[in-house]
Amino acid sequence: MWKRIGIFLFCCALFMSIWKDLTIGSPVPATPTETTTEEPETDEKQEMTQETFQPVLLQVKQGDTLLSVANELNNHDLRVTMEQVIVDFEELNPGKDPYALDAGSAYYFPHYPR
Repeated sequence: MWKRIGIFLFCCALFMSIWKDLTIGSPVPATPTETTTEEPETDEKQEMTQETFQPVLLQVKQGDTLLSVANELNNHDLRVTMEQVIVDFEELNPGKDPYALDAGSAYYFPHYPR
């Protein structure tokens, strides 16, 4: 009898864990774990960045992340690094945290045409 109760409790805990992960999603760290040295952007680099993407205004849903929206917007063919997507997102949405998107809010996302 205790074995059945233990198996039942284990299955309930497993189900709740999966349910929470699917409905809420996994938390994204507030700060990147890698330390990068920022080099000053030149005018040429800024022009190249501005020419390589087009801003698209989208409303985010529950569980959306910057990477998931950027991948979907670019047909899962993202040809730039995630760091570049974050930089472009911050440029389009000054003062907004790319790691914590508010469900129901509208943000500008970078679209990288071919």
